[in-house]
Amino acid sequence: MSADLIELLTAEHRRLESLFADVETAPTAERRRQALAAAAAALERHTAAENRFLHPALRAHLPAGPDIAAYEEAEHASFDGPLTTECFDAVRQHMQEEETELFPRLAGACPAEELRRLGEAMHSVRVTE
Repeated sequence: MSADLIELLTAEHRRLESLFADVETAPTAERRRQALAAAAAALERHTAAENRFLHPALRAHLPAGPDIAAYEEAEHASFDGPLTTECFDAVRQHMQEEETELFPRLAGACPAEELRRLGEAMHSVRVTE
């Protein structure tokens, strides 16, 4: 396992985008319900991973980390509820902000070996779920 925390979270972002697209393009109501269930479950797992691994790393390695983590957690709380087009748009914006602003800052402040250790821990949690 050589993927670090940022790589794993970014890969999950791509998976979420794919699941959202499945919902938006589902040809039948049943397929849409199935796609919504898969998207909701994936979003819940992703949020749990960020709460467990990303937010503590932010707090530990960025000067404004505690404030950033609190903001991230508040954004995640706003995603609770029905998955709708508005929710998808909000999650997509959140993922873009993480990838373009937050992840590069964390990568510059957190030692690479720590990001790899967190990535391995996140991966091991995923394997046992």
